[in-house]
Amino acid sequence: MKRQESEFASPPVEAAGNHLGALVRQARIARNWTMAELAERARVSLATLKRIEGGSLSTSLGAWLAVFERVGLMSRLTELRDPVSEALLNETRAKRPRGRSAASDLDF
Repeated sequence: MKRQESEFASPPVEAAGNHLGALVRQARIARNWTMAELAERARVSLATLKRIEGGSLSTSLGAWLAVFERVGLMSRLTELRDPVSEALLNETRAKRPRGRSAASDLDF
């Protein structure tokens, strides 16, 4: 039996799904597209688009991204940044040793 994501999602996650679905719906309506037109443009089924607009958490990320791309919201997602993660990555990045050539490491 397929796992129901809504049974495991926290209220903030469910609210985020609903918010993103509403953004898709607003963008579709602003472009004067029917659900069928957007589904065809995004190459997803009409049922999948209905789930996305309803904020379904069980819809694949790929389907969400395809729809976001078609309605012009993809750039907003790529703007997301996590400064804490970026700082941690910068701290832990291995630095290249200096003064030693790559050729000297080849001892075969």
